[in-house]
Amino acid sequence: MVIFILNFILILKLFFFIVISPVFSNNFKTWKNGIISQAIDMGISKEVVTENIGKIDKINKKVLKLYNNQPEFKISFKDYKNRNITKKRIDKGKELEKKYKGLLDKISNTYGVPSQIIVSIWALESNFGYYTGSFNIIDSLATLSFQSRRKSFFKKELFNALIILDKKLINSKSLKGSWAGAMGQSQFMPSSYLNYAVDYNQDNKIDIWNSEGDVFASIANYLYKHGWKKNQPWSFQLKSNSNLKLDTKKLYTLKELDELKILNKKDYISDKNTFVRLKVINSKNGDDFFIIFENFSVIKKYNNSDFYALTVGKLANKIH
Repeated sequence: MVIFILNFILILKLFFFIVISPVFSNNFKTWKNGIISQAIDMGISKEVVTENIGKIDKINKKVLKLYNNQPEFKISFKDYKNRNITKKRIDKGKELEKKYKGLLDKISNTYGVPSQIIVSIWALESNFGYYTGSFNIIDSLATLSFQSRRKSFFKKELFNALIILDKKLINSKSLKGSWAGAMGQSQFMPSSYLNYAVDYNQDNKIDIWNSEGDVFASIANYLYKHGWKKNQPWSFQLKSNSNLKLDTKKLYTLKELDELKILNKKDYISDKNTFVRLKVINSKNGDDFFIIFENFSVIKKYNNSDFYALTVGKLANKIH
C-alpha cells in the first residue's frame, strides 16, 4: 500500500512537470508579449522595452516567495514601535541630522517640512539608506504583474519603471530596490519617483539611491505635494493616565486638553486654540493615546498605516 501511494505521488509530480509547467511557461510568454506590445503602444521605445522585458524568460520565484510569505497576523503597535524606535536609531538620527544640518535646513526652508520628519521617514524606509534592496525592479514588477493579488497595480508600476528608463532618468543597472518594487533610500515606487522625486543637486540625474540631497528633497517634496502644513505639528503621545472618556470622533482644542492635564509639557504648543483629534491604539497591555494634527494624515499618504505615521512622528519628536 505504501509503495502504491509513493508511486502515485511520483506520477502526480511527473504530470505536473510535463503538463502543468509548460502551460504556465507558455502563459507567461504570452503575457510578456502582450506587455511588450502595450508598452510600445504607450510610446515607450521598443529598444527599452525589449532590452528590459524581452530578456525575462521566467518569473522570479524569490519575489513570489516573499510576496506569499508576508505575515498574515497583525503585529501589535507596541512591537511595531519598539522594532522601529530604538536608542541606537534615535542616536543615529540625531547624529545624521547634525551631519546634514546645512542641507536639511535648506530643504526644510524650501518645502516647509521639518528636518526631523525627513530623517525619521528616511530611518523607517531604509534605515538611513543602509537597506535599499538589491532586486531588479523590472524583474520584480514583471513577476508581480503576472502573478499576485494586485496585478493591475504592479502592471502600472512596471510601465512607470520602463518610462523611467525610457526618459533616461536613471540607468537600468541602478534601478534596484525591494522585492515589491520600492526604490532607493526613500523607497519610492516608480510612480512616486516620476511624480515627486527631485534632482536637488542639479546633476541631471534624480538619484534617490546615492544622493542625500535628492533623497531628502524627494521625501520633503512628496509630503509638500500631499498638503504638508508648514510650522504645524504632526502627533504627540498623551500621558499614560489619559482620560478614557475622550471622544476620538470629536475635535478638541489644546486648551481643553491642557485643562485635563494630559499633555506633556515638552509637547506644548503655544496656540491653545489649535484643534486636534484623538487617536487611540488599543492594546492588550493598555491603550496608547495620541493627539493628531493635519500633518498626521499627510504622513499616511507616504504609508497608509496608523502605526507607521505615529511611529514616524514619535521618532521625529525624539530625534529633534
